[in-house]
Amino acid sequence: MLDFITFGTAKLQTFLLISFRAAGLFIMAPVIGHKSIPPLVRAGLAIILALVLVPVVSRTQLPEINSVWLLAMLAAKEMLVGVIIGLFFAMLFIAIRMGGNIVGYQIGLIIANIMDPETNSNTSVVGEFWYIIAVLIFLAIDGHHAIISAFADSYKIVPIGIFEFSGPASEQLIRFTAYAFTIAIKMAAPVIITLFLSEVALGVLARTVPQMNIFIVGIPLKVGIGFLILGAALPVFRYMIEKTVHFLDGEVARILYGIATT
Repeated sequence: MLDFITFGTAKLQTFLLISFRAAGLFIMAPVIGHKSIPPLVRAGLAIILALVLVPVVSRTQLPEINSVWLLAMLAAKEMLVGVIIGLFFAMLFIAIRMGGNIVGYQIGLIIANIMDPETNSNTSVVGEFWYIIAVLIFLAIDGHHAIISAFADSYKIVPIGIFEFSGPASEQLIRFTAYAFTIAIKMAAPVIITLFLSEVALGVLARTVPQMNIFIVGIPLKVGIGFLILGAALPVFRYMIEKTVHFLDGEVARILYGIATT
């Protein structure tokens, strides 16, 4: 099974370069690259993934490697490809936390922040709740399989040593990062719209009944309505995650084609 170690350096070089691309994936990818997973475990998973893919990738023609510096440069390029693949799927969870922070601000829970160990920053309670629910949905719809499948398919589009990150590819990546804001707004839209309508209703009520203390009534009302809409919108939340995962899978292929054709 480990004949590439015994019968020549070509397969060993292939194994090392695949390992670096896999390492980039496990650094950036969501769920499978989470910081709660020990680095040794992630390194072991990268090596196992490289072992599985060596027989397939070794069929392609490797560029001639005649120096350690060239091997190091190819390794850096391969790691960057893995980081880009992982970043695309990580955008979903970045957008979910962003949308949760928007919802927490709208509801009035922005003060109740908690420490996020992954980003080492404060995040909204709603954002962290959405993140946990999104991880469970992501695993239930085999999103982690989609990440591994996109990684394996990347060698069909961008073989080893072909990576060149040019202007059009970088523009496409920057344009895609803006899509995270779109996802965040879409996921927060039900709560934002409902709370906006409740604010309008409270404004009308304040004009109609001026002796009522609208602040005492409005704050718990907004919290209650916000949690009610959060619970009612969970099926929509799952639907959006499923559609976004499929969309991200296609976008990964698009930017890899852009890298391969530059």
